[in-house]
Amino acid sequence: MRLALAIAFALALTCAPASTIAADDEPGTDESRAGMCEDFQGLPFVFCVAMCEARECDRQAPGDERCAILAAGFATVTNGAKSPCSGAFRSGSI
Repeated sequence: MRLALAIAFALALTCAPASTIAADDEPGTDESRAGMCEDFQGLPFVFCVAMCEARECDRQAPGDERCAILAAGFATVTNGAKSPCSGAFRSGSI
């Protein structure tokens, strides 16, 4: 009986939803941000899309390591230009 109960409990845990984050809260799901990097070409475009549209660095917690790396890469390939979402970065981030 205990074995059957343990198996049932294990199955219940595996069937439970893994994430409670709404799809709208996940980075890269806000369609209104699409196209905000269209003024850039080549590597600057790639870094901008990754930082502003996919990762949404302006919406991440301050000190996000991935956003810091993307911002440094964007600054390098653009000779210091600001990304379209850089003005909206939270205080203390990047």
